[in-house]
Amino acid sequence: MKKLLSLLTMLLIGLAAVTATVAKTPATYVVASAQGGETFTHQDAGVQFQLPKGWKAKPDGEVITVSSADDALQVVFWVPDENTFEAAVKELDKELGKTIKNMKPEGKPSEDTLNGMPHYGQTGTGEVNGATIVWSVDVLGAKKPLMILTFAAPNLFEKNSDAYERLLSSIKKI
Repeated sequence: MKKLLSLLTMLLIGLAAVTATVAKTPATYVVASAQGGETFTHQDAGVQFQLPKGWKAKPDGEVITVSSADDALQVVFWVPDENTFEAAVKELDKELGKTIKNMKPEGKPSEDTLNGMPHYGQTGTGEVNGATIVWSVDVLGAKKPLMILTFAAPNLFEKNSDAYERLLSSIKKI
């Protein structure tokens, strides 16, 4: 979890810079797609997803960091230390609070299914290093729980929302 928090902090610092100016792993592999995007498989979580065309991904151990073509929206996929969906959801707020300050959730969390997997989702706003961000977090009950943290500057989140929805809807259990 410390490695993840360090990665999130670095990504959020990078996001602040983007806002101001507006690896092969054993657990992950890539398959080229005929539609121009790439399909990533996270073996530990037991899921596969397709990047929207032009988006980039950087696997690093059990963490896969995905960014929009303009680097304005960041999405981090990881398998947490918790072994159950419920435990992962319970631990989530505490861990996010270490990086995102003044967290303000919007509405109540959603609990439903995504492509046959239990799904917990929450959105909100907060601050990282003084910059306001919009964040979204999703937890999927796959082979192992999968955390998906998404963040961007408020106006940049909207700009990438269609491609982001395609990314989320492409997540499938393998």
